[in-house]
Amino acid sequence: MTVRIIDNFLPKDYFDDLTLMVEDLPWFYHNWSVCQGDNHPQFYHLFYFNDEVRSPKFFKYVEEVYTRYVPDANRHTLYRMKINATPREDVLKEKTYHVDVEDKKHNVCILYMNTNDGYTVFEHNQQKVQSIANRAVFFPGDYRHTGTNCTDNGLRIVLNIDYLINE
Repeated sequence: MTVRIIDNFLPKDYFDDLTLMVEDLPWFYHNWSVCQGDNHPQFYHLFYFNDEVRSPKFFKYVEEVYTRYVPDANRHTLYRMKINATPREDVLKEKTYHVDVEDKKHNVCILYMNTNDGYTVFEHNQQKVQSIANRAVFFPGDYRHTGTNCTDNGLRIVLNIDYLINE
């Protein structure tokens, strides 16, 4: 698997429903996003982690993103699904390069929930994927990557799905 970008990933009506759901989410705050002390604050909502639904009220709305639209989901195991909202700042800042799950072979799907001037960038080739609403990017979990804040919208919002490769 390499980096794969799909625009208009979800049907418009489903994506619009997800966007409305995001407005109702209870958000949790960290003063960091990749590692403690990185000085990149973000809000997040954890739907699912390590075989456990963490947000039953809202997971039912996002579960289908994985089960129906992630290619070959039935051959993989969902590990984590969360949504991140990074506040706007006056200057665009890249966060720390990282992998989402250190010790498990996995793939990643990032679904951009809104359009803004933020992006995801991959360390190995510096490929940038712009934040465009309803754009999904898929990539191997061992690809070190990072995201940014934004300067032209109140928040940069992404749905992050990590799924284990069953061998």
